[in-house]
Amino acid sequence: MLNEVELSLTTPVIRDEDAVFPGENWFFYWKTSASLWRSKLESLVGVSQVMVPINWAFHSETGDSYDFAQEKPETDLKKLVALAEEFGKEIVFLVPMSPCPFLPNGGLPSLLARTPMLDVKGKTQAFVDQEGSLHKMYSYFDPRVFKAYGKFTHALGHYISQNGLACDVWGMDCGHVSAEGFQSTIKDYSLVYEQGFSRFLMAKREEMPELEEVMTPEQEHILHQEFLEMIKGIYADACQSGISGNWEGVFRVGFIGGSEDDFFRRVNQVDSISSYSYDLLECLSLDALPSSVLLPTRLKKGVLGRMFDQLVNKSFSDYLFTHTSFEDDGNVNFRPKRFFEVYDLGAEISPDTVGWADLGLWDYLQKTYSWCYSDKGELPFSWNEEEDMDKIYFFHGINMDKSLFHNILKTFMSGGKVILNRSGLEKEYLKKLEAFFLENNLEVEKVKVTTTLFNASLGEGRFLLFEGDDLLELDDKKLQDFWHKVLRTFKTNHLMVPPPEGVQIAWRVRSCNSSELSYEEVRRMDIYNPSSYKRKFSFQIPHNFRLLKVVDEEKVAFKHGQKEVEIELLPEGSMSLDFGVFS
Repeated sequence: MLNEVELSLTTPVIRDEDAVFPGENWFFYWKTSASLWRSKLESLVGVSQVMVPINWAFHSETGDSYDFAQEKPETDLKKLVALAEEFGKEIVFLVPMSPCPFLPNGGLPSLLARTPMLDVKGKTQAFVDQEGSLHKMYSYFDPRVFKAYGKFTHALGHYISQNGLACDVWGMDCGHVSAEGFQSTIKDYSLVYEQGFSRFLMAKREEMPELEEVMTPEQEHILHQEFLEMIKGIYADACQSGISGNWEGVFRVGFIGGSEDDFFRRVNQVDSISSYSYDLLECLSLDALPSSVLLPTRLKKGVLGRMFDQLVNKSFSDYLFTHTSFEDDGNVNFRPKRFFEVYDLGAEISPDTVGWADLGLWDYLQKTYSWCYSDKGELPFSWNEEEDMDKIYFFHGINMDKSLFHNILKTFMSGGKVILNRSGLEKEYLKKLEAFFLENNLEVEKVKVTTTLFNASLGEGRFLLFEGDDLLELDDKKLQDFWHKVLRTFKTNHLMVPPPEGVQIAWRVRSCNSSELSYEEVRRMDIYNPSSYKRKFSFQIPHNFRLLKVVDEEKVAFKHGQKEVEIELLPEGSMSLDFGVFS
């Protein structure tokens, strides 16, 4: 027992490679000598893309002048790109647009780190990095920070252009998973935030004289969200303007181990692999790139490391950054399997309004469809005919506007499948829906399943409406039964395996190669046991699934016949099963 305590109180020695390559093919160029870049890049075997976050403070101590190899050789990004090209690797630069949890001061030059960021309780926001160092965050709502940020991104863009660096540059919105979804690190409650919000409110009152002096909590919530999104947009615009021709867009990075609960666990050296694995999968559902750079290396040597390697490095990163088409000839890379695309309440809606969590949808999808969904939150929706026609789209009526209404009807008429919670839908749109069904001679079927379902079909398209408010009094079991009855009518062709407690299941998909042409696609079922207990379960193989192979077995006992699979996973055990799927 004494030895265990001594070990837990000992700060682990971080190897140079661990600090330079903290995970997911990220390269921290400022953590090692430029003279070692060649050997380190050469050591990245089987890696085509190297993700390089830009460390603003490393290039500018004051925020006014910039060093790109004039003084420190480690700031020579041109050399870094040239060395990567020697080994057939592509550099992808990531420019933070919000405080970086893995950098001192959140990445701000020291002279700009003046106003500590505060959380809603008034505590200074901070993160613990992989070496156990504590990094306090400083506010991006300080006008001096934004002014200096615009100058730096312009200087960076000029350097990239002048040196002819043909590298993609992405804006990186840093954050972590919270109960509300993705939580950006830019969110702040400091004095400079309040001052900025007050100026924003004054401008709003000039624009909207009807805005009352004393606002309701709902009105205030809406305006705070609008102000936050406006500031994020200003930083994104500055980044895009500065980088110009190399600019690719903005994506979100979810830093595992970065939540408030994780902070206290990590300070006390009580890590939860199960919690981290859940957050990883939640990030994937939010289309946020999971990052393990805050976690110590020892935590990434077991099942969590395998999850990052298999689900992120060898799947989601390519899906996010290359957008390789699923139908391209010769493409056999796995990508996340998505049956559902779910749009939830936006910032303009009161936080007390009923969302999908209140209706039991998220719980059902996690348990039954094992993360085979994309949580789009309040993002705008538009129909793309190149998307998977079998995908099911969820919307709230209370979110409806002309653009969304048009796109929903376009989706339905193009063969898409739509589920609409009509609670809160304005009468104007109810009448338009009725007129649409009549004009197109569509028969609307009414079915009573707890609430009345209104179902219309047009070719391959389905349009299902229901009254979400009718579900609010149901207990969890009845909510699960409701969604099971509704979604089984869509015939998703899924192998439903509710995992036992403590086990995580994820699904990926790829196109077939020349020897698999009898199948429509190949799906990989990834099974992980991040718990500290042995887990055992079995399931039946549907008639339209064929087990092709078993891969990546670690600490697992596996038996199978033609119709049944039995799996026993030891703590930190994992395995993957490939199935050929046909109708």
